[in-house]
Amino acid sequence: MKQDYVEPKQRGRPPGMPGPFEGAPVTKWLIIINVAILFLQVLMTGPGDRVFLQHLGHFSIQESLPGLQLWRFLTFQFLHADFGHLIMNGIGLFFFGPHIERWMSARVFLVFYLLCGVAGALFYTVLFFVPGLFEGYTTEVPMVGASAGVFGILAAFYFVAPQARVLLFFVIPIQMRTLGIGYFIYEALSVLLNWHNAGGSAGHLGGAIFGLLVLKWTPLRKGVVKLSQIGAPSAPSGKGKRKTQDAKVIREDDRSPLEVTKEVDRLLDKISEQGIQSLTPQEKETLNNARRDK
Repeated sequence: MKQDYVEPKQRGRPPGMPGPFEGAPVTKWLIIINVAILFLQVLMTGPGDRVFLQHLGHFSIQESLPGLQLWRFLTFQFLHADFGHLIMNGIGLFFFGPHIERWMSARVFLVFYLLCGVAGALFYTVLFFVPGLFEGYTTEVPMVGASAGVFGILAAFYFVAPQARVLLFFVIPIQMRTLGIGYFIYEALSVLLNWHNAGGSAGHLGGAIFGLLVLKWTPLRKGVVKLSQIGAPSAPSGKGKRKTQDAKVIREDDRSPLEVTKEVDRLLDKISEQGIQSLTPQEKETLNNARRDK
């Protein structure tokens, strides 16, 4: 899956165009950490060749709730079953994470991402006790992976730019609205019909639903913002004082984030077709402001 408007058609990157991780340090470090931990998983094995880090950090209902090992709600998000599992989640982070991080700001994005992962584990836990679901599963079945957080990012991208064009499997052009609805139907059927990885699908749904709720329900959105402010440096007093950019989900702008996103998309298309020299001074300022996460 890749946005077909991110890279301009002309060779090289025009001056002023952001790099893949410019303004998105959290996304970059999430990918780096996930890759590093998978290599550690391969190197560090316990008795019987059981992956040692997975044993310590995976999520399961039995160990996380009755066992009160609550750290597993976070640690399971940085563990993966194999390289294929990591690559699939890494693709989602790479292509969609930077856009949402620039839109939210780094600190809010990190809190949002981790909470989507927690919501995925909780949603799976709740559905586990619904009669008729997850036949063959036990409370000891382990869950690992960044998928719930990634699906929260996909839900946020769906909210911000539902008409954005993406390439499914890098080949098939499709609107984000269609992709989002298709994913939701597939994951819901996976849970209801107990398909392979039904537990993972429940986590995906939980992350996506929580992501949409954050963006649509004001009290929850404000709660995420407040969490992101913990430990943040206070803004200087006096003239020029402004809210810290790391403590907002909605930009301090005359337009909504959705309007800003559509305008930036239009400018990127214009650069693709006519070159950066075709931008007016006002358009260049709009693009620069978006890059700086104003």
